[in-house]
Amino acid sequence: MLNSISSSTSLHYPATQKSTESRFLSLPVEIREEIEKLLDFSCRQALFKALTTVTRNGEPIEAPALKLHLIKDRIQSQYQGALMSSDVELKKFALSQLQKLSDAGQLDQVVEKLALFELVCLVNDPGVFKFLQERVQQDAQLKEKLLNWVERSKTEEVQPIAANALTLLVKAGVQFNHKDLKRIRVPGADLSYGVFDSAQLQGADLTGVKFRASWLRQANLSGAQMGGVNFGEWSYLQEESYVKSCAYSPDGKAFAVSLENGRISVYETSSWEKIRTLQGHVSNVMSVAYSPNGQQIASGGYDQTVRLWDAHSGEAVHTLQGHTSSVTSVVYSPSGHQIASGSWDNTVRLWDAHSGEAGHILQGHTSRVTSVVYSPSGQQIASGGDSTVRLWDAHSGEAVHTLQGHTYGVFSVAYSPSGHQIASGSADKTVRLWDAHSGESVHTLQGHTDAVMNVVYSPSGHQIASGGYDNTIRLWDALSGEAVHILQGHTAYVLSVVYSPSGHQIASGGWDKTVRLWDAHSGETARTLQVHTGSVRSAAYSLSGQQIASGSDDKTVRLWDAHSGEAGHTLQGHTNSVSSVVYSLSGQQIASGSWDNTVRLWDAHSGEAGLTLQGHTDRVTSVVYSPSGHQIASGSWDNTVRLWDAYSGEAVHILQGHTDRFTSVVYSPSGHQIASGSGSTVRLWDAHSGEAVHTLQGHTGFVNSVVYSPSGHQIASGSGSTVRLWDAHSGEAVHTLQGHTGSVNSVVYSPSGHQIASGSSDKTVRLWDIVSGECLKVIQVFMGAVFSVAWKTTDNTQYLVSGSADKSVRQWEVEKDAEGYKVKLIWSSKHEVLSLTDTLIDDIQELSEVNERLLKQRGTLERKIA
Repeated sequence: MLNSISSSTSLHYPATQKSTESRFLSLPVEIREEIEKLLDFSCRQALFKALTTVTRNGEPIEAPALKLHLIKDRIQSQYQGALMSSDVELKKFALSQLQKLSDAGQLDQVVEKLALFELVCLVNDPGVFKFLQERVQQDAQLKEKLLNWVERSKTEEVQPIAANALTLLVKAGVQFNHKDLKRIRVPGADLSYGVFDSAQLQGADLTGVKFRASWLRQANLSGAQMGGVNFGEWSYLQEESYVKSCAYSPDGKAFAVSLENGRISVYETSSWEKIRTLQGHVSNVMSVAYSPNGQQIASGGYDQTVRLWDAHSGEAVHTLQGHTSSVTSVVYSPSGHQIASGSWDNTVRLWDAHSGEAGHILQGHTSRVTSVVYSPSGQQIASGGDSTVRLWDAHSGEAVHTLQGHTYGVFSVAYSPSGHQIASGSADKTVRLWDAHSGESVHTLQGHTDAVMNVVYSPSGHQIASGGYDNTIRLWDALSGEAVHILQGHTAYVLSVVYSPSGHQIASGGWDKTVRLWDAHSGETARTLQVHTGSVRSAAYSLSGQQIASGSDDKTVRLWDAHSGEAGHTLQGHTNSVSSVVYSLSGQQIASGSWDNTVRLWDAHSGEAGLTLQGHTDRVTSVVYSPSGHQIASGSWDNTVRLWDAYSGEAVHILQGHTDRFTSVVYSPSGHQIASGSGSTVRLWDAHSGEAVHTLQGHTGFVNSVVYSPSGHQIASGSGSTVRLWDAHSGEAVHTLQGHTGSVNSVVYSPSGHQIASGSSDKTVRLWDIVSGECLKVIQVFMGAVFSVAWKTTDNTQYLVSGSADKSVRQWEVEKDAEGYKVKLIWSSKHEVLSLTDTLIDDIQELSEVNERLLKQRGTLERKIA
């Protein structure tokens, strides 16, 4: 059945190729590679298509097996993935082969058929991986067979098959938390986005394994073989000042970093050691660029000058003066003969790169010029400033076009390598793509949550990277404008993003005084399981503890199996963020509150929509069932709490009295009282009459969360960076729990009532003792604010669920031993960042120096590295 992609090299199609292709293929390999390097992305793709199109009698035919052979035979390995992933014919072929295996009950054999498995990975198609994910989740026997290959690798020579099996399991969303994987041999496996919390990997052969964005928190890698491991990023470069701009030399062997302290650091990229520091600017160096031949460096700064440096000696060559305010951007023309500089004096100035003489002054911007760039042909210049992108003739200095569409200042402009497209990043939080010839807007890329400070095309032209004030780098498809991946790790504004000349690496710098180095392909082969695509605002357990519901900024409520973490129904209907979810006591119904001003009721088993409760005139921020289940309370930014009949949906009471927005509402366990948070106060109400009973004062910030203890005798409230405990009857303050460094968004009591968990914008969950007020444990693994925590006990085991701005729902097991409280990850719905906290790396073998530095920076634990 699968002879069509066997390892045989015999061809079974009478195919002919055009003479031009034959002549190209007759050239020496070195010359062909140089020609391919010089082509832009679209031209290179056209060449590759010609080289791999199968024909019969001069007419193209569909022969995917032969096309695959031609790609492997004629295309450099670095380009094969991009070519296959854009080939619809190969994607259909891969899926059809998998379907045949599945129909025959032999899908487990995919990992044994190495050519087919390689094809599956290279086409990198979400549809193909979704098919595999569904089969692995639905077929326990298939999963067991794949796991058996991994186990057999410990003692049998089945490494390639075992590596494929583990790769497939990870891509299918199987998590390996606390699993015994000691001495497995899976060289070359792609474990990107895998979750291996506390996994035992001692002595494993992980040579060449891809661990891009993998979760390895508290995993034990002691004695593992890790030569050639790819973590998807490199150790970061720590600078002594804010990083304002970065640039690779044209050959990729050197890297320059401009700093706020007036210095420029130059690194050698093979070891990432600093080789020199350029000094001369009297303050902030805002931009740095290499000349096309790599012999010179240009920099622009707050001191209103452009300075030219010898790239090899570091000596100053020229100081170009003329701007009357800070120079924000410098760039060489493609020929290297001219330099353009943009300034806060609203102008772009052109200079002779050899003599330093001033040329044209381009005037037209009505505010600061923040970015300037030449088109690849060198005929045109684009500049960003005010809220426009302006195009200029590079020779005459005349204005050609003004591109309008951004609503705030433009901070960055870039041409695509083909010169046909322009990208611009703005304070309006968007990246816009424009046709470089007509000036028409093509796409608006949305996703950043703050100003976009830098935008750049990959050398191939098929990807765009943007960095911004939301501390992230986002990768986009340049053709479709679709979001590809988010690179997270910076702890402050990202001001500069740049691709290496090879296109394999991305460097980013920012206000956290670091330069971070990323694999440019980190977004590839991410899991396509059902996950939230926005911040998770709320998470709740059903009364039985068997199910979890979560509400998100993506406007959905999702249901999860609490034991396995598998996604269930997705409840759709809200038209804005879902801020609160809660189960009825019977477990039959779910209520959700949304920023669309409504409360919606859902069937917890079928996911079908029930009633929609309307009446609030602003965001609903909190929803809760009464203990009897007959009533629902909802709090809103319209300064009211509304009580509803849970069966009819009719309004029963409106509680008014707060002078500020309601952020949290909760019933006492008896059902006789309601507590609500608004502004800096907590109010207690009689649940039957709706009358106010107490006002609890003491918080100095917004109260985001209020909860009763299981006994009903105590209330906990989160506000600012503190949690306060109150006597529920007298209203007196009992304790103030301090330790968080950001806003406390959620508080919950343990089922015993002896502990409290709190989630905060400081990206942590803290566990507290309610008697002593002592912090018992801090969970520090989140890449965004923690908006929600819930606690349950099942079979004498305690579990926490968390919802975070990093779009994850995670379940944790809480246990106490002689050493104190410990928290273990049970499952995570989403993970996009490399996690190495407390990973054990004693006596790791063959680890590269760069990876060794990365592991140490990420908080791994080790005594000796061999």
